[in-house]
Amino acid sequence: MAAAYTLEHARLNLSEPGADGKTMRRTWIAPLIAAVVAVACSVAYVFVDGAPWAEWLRVGPIAAAAITVLVGVAVARPVRPVPWWTTAAGLGTLAVATWVQGDQLHDGVLVFPGDAEALAVLAYPALFAGVAGLTSSRRRCRDLLNGSEPIIYSIAVTALVWVAVSGPHFDGEGVPLDAAAWVWAFPLLDGLLATIAFRRIGDREHRFGVMTLGFLLLGAGHAISGWAAYDGVLDAGAWQATAFVPGVALVGATALMSGRDDHVERAPKVHWTQIFGLLFAALVPLGALLLMLATGLSSRSSSVVVSVSTVMVIVLALGRMWRLVDQVRRLSEQRGRDRLAAMVEHSTDAVVLADSAGRISYASPGLRTMLGHDPDRWIGRPVTDLVVPADDEAFRHDLHRVVELGSGATVEVDVSLVHVDGQQRKATVVVANLVGGNAVDGIVVTIRDVTEQRNLERQLSHRAFHDELTGLANRALFLDRMDHALRIARSDADPVVVLFVDLDDFKAVNDSLGHAAGDAVLKAIADKIRRSAGSGDTAARLGGDEFALLLEDRGGIDRAIDVAERLLESLREPVAAANEEVAVLASVGVAIASPGMSTTSVLRDADIAMYEAKRAGKGQIRIFDPAMRMVATTHLEYRSDLSHALERDEMRVVFMPFVELVSGQVVGAEALVRWEHPEHGDVPTSDFLPIADRSGLIVPIGSWAIEQAFGQAARWRAGLMLGVNVSPVQLRQADFADRVIETADRLHVDPTSVVFELTESALVDETDRAAASIDRLHEVGFRFAVDDFGTGQCSLATLQRRPIDVLKIDRSAVAEFGADPHGPSLARTILQTATSLGLLTVAEGIETAVQLRELRRLGCQLGQGYLLSHPMEAEEIERRFGHPDVVAVT
Repeated sequence: MAAAYTLEHARLNLSEPGADGKTMRRTWIAPLIAAVVAVACSVAYVFVDGAPWAEWLRVGPIAAAAITVLVGVAVARPVRPVPWWTTAAGLGTLAVATWVQGDQLHDGVLVFPGDAEALAVLAYPALFAGVAGLTSSRRRCRDLLNGSEPIIYSIAVTALVWVAVSGPHFDGEGVPLDAAAWVWAFPLLDGLLATIAFRRIGDREHRFGVMTLGFLLLGAGHAISGWAAYDGVLDAGAWQATAFVPGVALVGATALMSGRDDHVERAPKVHWTQIFGLLFAALVPLGALLLMLATGLSSRSSSVVVSVSTVMVIVLALGRMWRLVDQVRRLSEQRGRDRLAAMVEHSTDAVVLADSAGRISYASPGLRTMLGHDPDRWIGRPVTDLVVPADDEAFRHDLHRVVELGSGATVEVDVSLVHVDGQQRKATVVVANLVGGNAVDGIVVTIRDVTEQRNLERQLSHRAFHDELTGLANRALFLDRMDHALRIARSDADPVVVLFVDLDDFKAVNDSLGHAAGDAVLKAIADKIRRSAGSGDTAARLGGDEFALLLEDRGGIDRAIDVAERLLESLREPVAAANEEVAVLASVGVAIASPGMSTTSVLRDADIAMYEAKRAGKGQIRIFDPAMRMVATTHLEYRSDLSHALERDEMRVVFMPFVELVSGQVVGAEALVRWEHPEHGDVPTSDFLPIADRSGLIVPIGSWAIEQAFGQAARWRAGLMLGVNVSPVQLRQADFADRVIETADRLHVDPTSVVFELTESALVDETDRAAASIDRLHEVGFRFAVDDFGTGQCSLATLQRRPIDVLKIDRSAVAEFGADPHGPSLARTILQTATSLGLLTVAEGIETAVQLRELRRLGCQLGQGYLLSHPMEAEEIERRFGHPDVVAVT
């Protein structure tokens, strides 16, 4: 009966943890059936009224409970079987004690307390050890010796119980304690067992709730049957004799209830209490044995039981302690492996374990993260398959070298790996030979993805030697390549040539269109420079609007001129910026390296040549010659002295008369600045004004010139015209217009008598701030003239758009009179344009009578030139104004 219900319901109730509601309902079938069977047997026992076979109705459910526990262990295979075994042993002992009591009841010679109680008390050490082991939270593994602790404790305590209780009884010395104490002894022990089981109810372990109820019912049944025995009313067939049977059945049925820990293999754990517990368990029976031998107070049965218990406990304890020592060692190694595994599992690096032949036996998840490969699919493949074909041979060599060097050898290499999507990833690979190691046995390959790092290094390297905006080489790289070219240059080969390119009036682009548009223009110009250079040349941006070209290919100076002309031709084509078409010209200086020259000297010569190109009118090419160095040295000296010229009163203003060509009368004069250098004498304006313009000294010099010119004009009679040259740098000053107006008011100068002369290129390239200054001054009454018209890019549209009143014809156009057999077409066109626009015309550089006659014939109104008059000092020009009938040479 017991075996049938046990096997059947073991299949029904041993479900996997985490099952659904149906499985949970099956969990309660075993205790329900056990309770029903136990109650049925108890009722049947009462109704058969003392039949000889009726004791099986009492003993059967208890024995079935012990068998149920064993069957449950066999079917469920819990990781902690020993506590169940000791529990089954305790229940089996109770079954034996119940059979002995039933035999006494049937014979009518029940003794209380007697043999049944002496046997029943021996069941409790096993029960306590079993229940304590089941409810312990200590993690355990599937190991026989690991679960031997409950057995050791049971044997030790059983030996003490035998010595104290059972031994004296069976040796005829009686049972300790009186009968009334034995009535409460068993309920008290059952209550303690229920308390131990109750500790795990909060863990949602249903079996321990049933176990707690079973021990409570067992305690209640022991109390009932004990009182009946104490009162002498416990007879065969009495209901009190079966009162404890349902409780035992429930305890046994808990083995068939599923638990959360039974199917989980857990890592071993060693606690210090285990060591002390084993020592105590081993010393208890040994101490009892020694005490009995020393005092002689021992019976034959007690000596046998204690001796056997001592031997068993010592053997099991020593085995368990040896196992614990080995467990500590393995636990330490396991923790190390676990830490390593945890680091590998969560590391962004990929770790590959291979054998000596390079075959992969393990690949970490980092391989999927890094290269997109499934680690499991790489088991058995050569580790070299991860490397790109170009690095395969070198990596194989490094791998074989590590194997040959033996255990402990390490090598680090940089290789390219193949991603699953076909892209290549840069990696640093560390190969370590750990063949024969305790923790790891094989070749460990650690792979770190350094693609981003290498890209960053490449970017930083590129930025260190290239201009970030244009992508051209920067000054550092240009000088390095020039130095290399100069060192390897041969005397019988074409020389190294350097082109220094400086954009003309580029600041106007930034000021008028903004720096974003200026950057766009610089990038477009950089592309033109790059296309103009050859494949072996180096194009560089030295800074701002300065560029350079290093020509190393054959061709020498002829090729350099060809490259420079091609570049200037491409620069004449406008580029788009800020929704406008912008054309920026450049001045190019060419320097040819001589043997023994340094990079600094070559670049300096190219720079000097470039400034000579600017002095020649911009948009020009100049080849360096040694005379330029003298000029450059002089200019450098001028730059230093010019800053102190005003303080030292070295400057003065002279006046170039405006002569009416028809009448020959002087109707005004143009103010010109002269610099009397203390060492070099009278310095030409063409030498120092460009220096002042580039250095910014033109602002204070220009302000001083306006002050001086206005002061002289204030003494002139009304109606005379004063011409004043103004630089674009002055116009860009925010307070320029206000300062001019304030000066005119202070010196009582009529604005309508003043004409500010602007160069043609300045009129084309003026900024918003310069345009605002022109508009403000024009509103007050100041007039504006285009100086040197015919040499730049000023168009008819520009003349119509800007407030221009006077057109000054450049001396190059005037020189055509008498020189061009087909006639002065440029001058004629300019005069026709001025007439159509209603502009006053002034011809510059009149030096011959033919020029004067033709200009009169074409209708030019005013003129300047050495034929008419040289520049005059202020006092002299005032005397000329005193003779209004002065007539030019005819």
